[in-house]
Amino acid sequence: MDLLERNKATVRRVFDEGFSQGRLDVVDEALSPDAVDRHPFEPGEADFREHLKAAITMFRDAMPDLLASVEDIVAEGNTVAARVRMTGTHTGQQLFGVPATGRSVDIEQFHFIHTDEHGHGVRHWANVGVAELRQQISAA
Repeated sequence: MDLLERNKATVRRVFDEGFSQGRLDVVDEALSPDAVDRHPFEPGEADFREHLKAAITMFRDAMPDLLASVEDIVAEGNTVAARVRMTGTHTGQQLFGVPATGRSVDIEQFHFIHTDEHGHGVRHWANVGVAELRQQISAA
């Protein structure tokens, strides 16, 4: 497998195995220990790995049927870009302070990941669709 395909496979695993299957260990396998995310962390979160594990857990607890589908993925150099579609039903725990509504969620996300020479993610930028998600689970 060439480097570009390896990098794409690593990114795809985070969505397929992490978000869709709930395998948190994939986060440690896919990200460098010093990886940096451009999203603000919650108080007390030590690093990007822990932040991502908490996000996966939060989404899966709120939407047990969560599915993260990588719709498009491209790589050039050490950068991978992915368009991801997340779907699920808000039947579990509260999400962003909203108790389970039973509503379906369907959001589109865009991710850019820089990788190191080992294919581990080291830097991440994204538009994850939080506003659309909040609107879709809202009772209003």
